[in-house]
Amino acid sequence: MPHLKQLKSELLSDGVISPNEVARIRRHIEQDGALDFDDVAFLVELIGEAGEVCPEFDELFLPLMRHVLLKDGKIDLDEQAILVEMLIAGGSIRPSELKLLRDLQIEATETTPGFEKLCQTLDAIPAR
Repeated sequence: MPHLKQLKSELLSDGVISPNEVARIRRHIEQDGALDFDDVAFLVELIGEAGEVCPEFDELFLPLMRHVLLKDGKIDLDEQAILVEMLIAGGSIRPSELKLLRDLQIEATETTPGFEKLCQTLDAIPAR
């Protein structure tokens, strides 16, 4: 855990997640060989604390998020909570996050009522 705090501190020292930092983040999450919920939670924390994230971060983060959340085909309460945390992180909902949510809604075989309500609410936001 101290290693993660140190890494997060270094990555966010300027408030921006830059393309060269994405390579470092990728190495970190791939080092144990298993992409999991903890990796997603770490990345959501980064989004929440960064003032700005580069497009390369989304290219890493969004497929990872989809893979981990749909591993069993279902969106459960813990996964719903991390999605809500992602959406409010950084103070605004990015178009890429809306697209991920819409894709998850289509691809999931089972979801919570809260997830469906969240998707219905966000459907009122036009796609960009």
